[in-house]
Amino acid sequence: MPETAFAYLDESGDLGWKFDKPYLDGGASRYFVIAIALGLNENYRRLGKVVDSLHKLQNWTSRYEKKWATISHGPRETFCQLAAKELASNQNIKVLVAVYHKESAPNFLRAVDVRALHPNASEKEILALEAKYKGRTHLIYAMLVAETLAEHLPAMDNFTYCPDELNEGQRTLDAILTYRLLVQQQRETVLNRVDRKQPMQRGLDFADMCAGAVFEAYQFKDQSFLEILKPYIVVKDFTSETPIGHEL
Repeated sequence: MPETAFAYLDESGDLGWKFDKPYLDGGASRYFVIAIALGLNENYRRLGKVVDSLHKLQNWTSRYEKKWATISHGPRETFCQLAAKELASNQNIKVLVAVYHKESAPNFLRAVDVRALHPNASEKEILALEAKYKGRTHLIYAMLVAETLAEHLPAMDNFTYCPDELNEGQRTLDAILTYRLLVQQQRETVLNRVDRKQPMQRGLDFADMCAGAVFEAYQFKDQSFLEILKPYIVVKDFTSETPIGHEL
């Protein structure tokens, strides 16, 4: 049994709910994807090394991070090849990816036009109501992570996770993860959450690019990147019973 694991969480797509227009042309993405890239014991350090190798091969010298959405087809393909090689040779690295088709979401999870529902509300009241409904998107994020880990995370003593803080509600994720793993599954695992620091950026970039490769397959029907990674990752599709990738 591995003693510890460290995981990076990052996502692709958005949590908007505007579906009357095409994605990237006034409309929201139809899919939301979260990648959980984890290394057992000290192997999480290998995730950043893969991204370092990508930077060297592309001759990227800028200090600024490279995200899937901002790099071209060639570097995307190179990343997938580097990641697949590392995953094939190192059984102590796992990539779990959760996919949610937002158009299938129940109405109570969807965004609400607060101003239309409360035309006489003050600006302060509007902000409070918008914050309330935003919590629903955090619920989706937390449930995707918790359910995916509940199914695929090996038993261990300590599990540490570092989420990209931009689209994640801290209390929601921490509470649901604790309930799902420690209460429902009765795991004897110490859960630790750490916030992003600069040395962790490469690991988050790894998770971002894995999420991006899967997002391309679902949102844009481009399977070329996922085909490279598919033998080495697990994709949990919350809107389909057909699994993609291998079982851990």
